[in-house]
Amino acid sequence: MTRHELGIDAKSLKEDSPVEAEIDGKKLAVFLHAGKIYVLTGTCSHEGGPLYDGSIDDGKLICPWHSGAFEIGTGKADENTPWATDIVAYSASIDKASGKVAIEM
Repeated sequence: MTRHELGIDAKSLKEDSPVEAEIDGKKLAVFLHAGKIYVLTGTCSHEGGPLYDGSIDDGKLICPWHSGAFEIGTGKADENTPWATDIVAYSASIDKASGKVAIEM
């Protein structure tokens, strides 16, 4: 795995407000929840909705298009949204030198 810095200052993240990032052409949803940073695939597995424009509800990232729901820690699709399949949840950290969000992929 390779560490990638996302260019997002960790201090700029607002609780439960996803923002968009991109690495190697892959869109990502980056957000803070309960004081922890999460990074998941940025497009919904159902029809490609922008998960970085979604919302966080009860520990799930919700797609703004058709309400597909994904566990924020694992990317697992919620059983109540069977039209969606699992997405990737990346291991996120904060670079100590720059304060930027980084992931392993």
